[in-house]
Amino acid sequence: GDTACNVVFGMITALLTLFYTDYCGIPVVTVGLVMLISRIFDGSSDVIMGIIVSKTKSKWGKARPWILWMSVPYVLCAVAMFCVPHSSTIVQFWYIFVTYNLCTTVCYTAINVPYGTLSTMMTRSSHERDLLSVVRMALSPIGKIIAVTFTMPVVRLFGNDQSAWVKAMAMWCAIAFILLIFSFVTCKEHVKIPDKAVEKAHGGFKRNLFALVKNPYFWATLILWTVTCVHATLVGTDLPYYCK
Repeated sequence: GDTACNVVFGMITALLTLFYTDYCGIPVVTVGLVMLISRIFDGSSDVIMGIIVSKTKSKWGKARPWILWMSVPYVLCAVAMFCVPHSSTIVQFWYIFVTYNLCTTVCYTAINVPYGTLSTMMTRSSHERDLLSVVRMALSPIGKIIAVTFTMPVVRLFGNDQSAWVKAMAMWCAIAFILLIFSFVTCKEHVKIPDKAVEKAHGGFKRNLFALVKNPYFWATLILWTVTCVHATLVGTDLPYYCK
């Protein structure tokens, strides 16, 4: 599952900005503005998706069905990001704003948040959850390595223009789709949490928010994750330009 997500997300974090500026002629300031504004929406979408997952009821469970439901929209939106029209700057701005947010803020979140909690639905054993996390994190970089390593050779093979990028992204999305479906089919939810137990554990929004801001581990994790994301964004965005 993580390999599938990172095949697509690796393209977004490492090569999408280069594509926008060098192959579509979009000013880098415009691209930066889109991604900056999108981060605000992305932060709130995670919370919303968490609430939706907790209220989901299906024959496949709570988290698992979202991998199936969102796999097609996710890969379609990922390809759509590279189909930027050759039009005015305003039109291009709104196109990349809409497609970027559909892919990352909506579809990626709707897959990754449920996928992240899936291990807790698969087993009650903390040892087994640890093993699942180890395997998940070990396979996670493979998707990004595939995308970052092979995209430019594939693009040059297909003509080194915008249509070549679309074809390359379609290839990675096909791989991602197959891996997501494989993850959906093979992972089963065995842990059943009664709705009353969920409501009792939640304790209300205000109570949970108050408990969260008083938790020192939350702030430590927030700072660490912020530094990690800033570093990854700077290196991931700048490195293709430096290599070029």
